[in-house]
Amino acid sequence: MANRTTAILILLSMLAMCIPNSQIIGEADAQVTCCDSAEVDYYLLGKGDEAGEGTLSPFSVDLGAEHEVWVTSSVSQLTEIARWRLPQATSGNYPSSTWTLSVDYEVVDATGIQANVSAEVKIGGKSWTGYSNTNPAYTPGENTIQIQIDIDEEGNIFSSGELIVVVLSVHSIIFNSAGDDAGVRFVWGTEDHPSNLEATIPIVKMDWQPAIVNGHSVQIPVVLNSGHGSAIWEKSITEFKVDGLVVDTVVATTHNDGAQIYLNWEAPISASDGVYEVNLSLTVSDSQIQPLEGGFSYAIVFGSGGSSGGIFPADEPLRSGGSQLSVTIDAKVEAGDRIRRTTQIDFEGPMATWMRWGFDNIGNESLDSLSQWKQVQGTTSTEATRNNHQVDSAEVQALETHLSGKASSLKRFMFDGLMIDCGRLIGVEPIAAAAAPTVEITVHDDFGFSDSKITITIESLENIKVGEKKVLFDNFVRPQPSATPFWTDLTIDAKFTTSLMVGTSAVDGSGIGYSHNRFIITESIGVSGTTLSGEEDMKDYRVAFVIGDITHAPLITLFESFAIVVLFSMLARRLTENKPRTGYWLTSLLFTAVWGYAYFFALPLFFMLAALVAAGIMMLAVAVVTPKISLEDSLADEAAYLSIMPTIGKRKRKVANPVVECPVCLEAIEIKSKQRPVRVRCDICDTKLKIS
Repeated sequence: MANRTTAILILLSMLAMCIPNSQIIGEADAQVTCCDSAEVDYYLLGKGDEAGEGTLSPFSVDLGAEHEVWVTSSVSQLTEIARWRLPQATSGNYPSSTWTLSVDYEVVDATGIQANVSAEVKIGGKSWTGYSNTNPAYTPGENTIQIQIDIDEEGNIFSSGELIVVVLSVHSIIFNSAGDDAGVRFVWGTEDHPSNLEATIPIVKMDWQPAIVNGHSVQIPVVLNSGHGSAIWEKSITEFKVDGLVVDTVVATTHNDGAQIYLNWEAPISASDGVYEVNLSLTVSDSQIQPLEGGFSYAIVFGSGGSSGGIFPADEPLRSGGSQLSVTIDAKVEAGDRIRRTTQIDFEGPMATWMRWGFDNIGNESLDSLSQWKQVQGTTSTEATRNNHQVDSAEVQALETHLSGKASSLKRFMFDGLMIDCGRLIGVEPIAAAAAPTVEITVHDDFGFSDSKITITIESLENIKVGEKKVLFDNFVRPQPSATPFWTDLTIDAKFTTSLMVGTSAVDGSGIGYSHNRFIITESIGVSGTTLSGEEDMKDYRVAFVIGDITHAPLITLFESFAIVVLFSMLARRLTENKPRTGYWLTSLLFTAVWGYAYFFALPLFFMLAALVAAGIMMLAVAVVTPKISLEDSLADEAAYLSIMPTIGKRKRKVANPVVECPVCLEAIEIKSKQRPVRVRCDICDTKLKIS
């Protein structure tokens, strides 16, 4: 029965090859769909001068830099304002249609202007011109001028190198009630001023290649022919569907005509042989109403067995497209004179796909000379397993050996391959480290072609020197294009701990929050799970520190600060003899709080000692201004002591006994008992008193 079904499907495929414009594609042919022409907004970018720096782009993600041209005097003859070009068009047919050039402008220091503006469009050797209304009046403030250009005949763009140029000109400008600074400003290039040319021309063709089936793994290659190159994929919002269900396991590679896209579909084991419809939609701009869509139906005959983990494409995948990067750093002082650092790099997305493809192509001499994988030395084992559509342990080990053997190899692979500055990440240039870093790589038991997580762990040692500034991390993601970033999200979790006798004299950071704490046996600097997203967040982030001398060690710092606390406490206690100590105990609490805060939150040694001295001086000042004790003050002092510093166990505070003055001989009589009422006797005149 299975053989009969297979035969029927093969016959259907052969029949489809004979039917013009069929949407069923067989094993040996390719079909082109979408799009002879499409209505797309091409944004005006660049300076727009005659040097050719003004360009047209269909991608709204390219908006960013504002450009402008001022006209500050009346014009009475044809004057070019700006021009923009589309240097690489997509070959194909364009219909007769109306194009619209929309340019934002602002009238300054005038009640209005009268202007006649034109726009010229050139395609190859042909040109068309459109005009604004005769002498229209433009009011002050910001607005948009729209000029329609009638492309009154259809034509062909024969080569992707054929230029399309649009020129904005004015024939006349008259300012009404102009001031000294009168002028009109034409502006473009930003999201606030998205001046554009609405044109109907070819932008992409979808060339659907025969499907490759291995078990229940199906790979469908699609070539996107476009004058915009790989940007047609990287800068667009895309969606693949198989029988209406979205499939996101897609890999893009470079192609001479644009981009080569591979849809890797892992069909369920229960999927049966049959015809499956595959669709691709591209949205190149935020202003695009309808996406560009193409698709075909494939007659697929599944092989025996389950999924093979994906089919590796022949071409090297693109790394751009936005991957997620997570970095965990655990650094600690070791043996007092060096830092041992473990740096764990986790990533997924297109960069992980590129990495898995590279494992299967280690030492491949047919690769481009700039490919990182051509530089990795292979072994007999990697030669035997190359291009077997899976990641083998021998290939992982070969890359580990390549990166661990020479620090320069690690630096080059990280910098040119993963777009990470290794020196800024591990805190020291690998070639200057105390020992060559060792590298361990794990693919987390996913040996197929996928974008799932890969982990690279780097163990490194670095020498330290007192007074030398070192970084925990510092802007280690290389600058990347905002429209097609390599890394879209960066999560950092970092920790640096010192030893008992090694501490820091200074810590600083920018662009990211960090903690700095001091304990008795160690000092700790940490960043806990902070995620940076986008170009702005990832532009500036760093944490740095300076190793201090012995006086900055956590234990020595504790002794130094404790000595100050004890000194001022003893002086204040001495000054409050025969005085009420309510102020003493309150300032003692403040003194202790300042000490605890300054030590735990690791204030620099100078500031911590200065804060303690200031708190100690305040304690002494309170002790000096406190008046001498009386009976009432003594009782109040005792109550204050009990409320602020409760008795612990059976230990009691020893306080000076209160005294009263004898009314007969004026001698001071010490009251030794706390019991009330109590009778006392004057030793001089033998007078007896009752104290209540």
